[in-house]
Amino acid sequence: MINLSYKFVQNSSSLELNGMPDVSNGDSENTIGILSSWTLKIIDSPTLEGEKEHLEDLMQVILQYSRSYISGIRETFISKKSIVTISPFGSNHKLLLNSTKNDVKPLEIILDDSELSDLTQCLDLLRFDSRFNLCWNIPLDKPFSKKYIKSFVYKSNKRFNLFYAFVLFLSTSSLMLLIPTNNKFDLNEPPKSSQIINE
Repeated sequence: MINLSYKFVQNSSSLELNGMPDVSNGDSENTIGILSSWTLKIIDSPTLEGEKEHLEDLMQVILQYSRSYISGIRETFISKKSIVTISPFGSNHKLLLNSTKNDVKPLEIILDDSELSDLTQCLDLLRFDSRFNLCWNIPLDKPFSKKYIKSFVYKSNKRFNLFYAFVLFLSTSSLMLLIPTNNKFDLNEPPKSSQIINE
């Protein structure tokens, strides 16, 4: 039996897949039609591995999130059964992975823009690689309408405006507390100047 191994490397990410041709499906000797294992290494993070369904969930979430992020849309994406979740985390991105095994704590990985780009590139290369005859259950990429993008940006700006207004209110209030005030007024009449009249 032919065992094949292919690797996709993009700076901070390395994705390796192992498998064999599916003879019953007419695969060539260089084509992986049956995936036996995969490993994903992200710099400064533990090595990830699992079954085909887990990799598929990861691909769905990462590709959708990256596509939205490029369009200026920052929102959370969750896979089926909540195995993979990615959400904005300040200027970075938080990838949360839940194991299907019991007593295994969720793994949290913080990605910056370049690391997210590297990971997305690896998964994109895999999805369109002709050496793999695997059926990926991933939604087709459809362009966002301008109306949808504008509506999302408007909602985001509205939330930011409320936040900035609150910060401005706190700043102004703090400055007002620092200004000294004098609540004591001298109500005594000024002494009348005496005049001496020389007759």
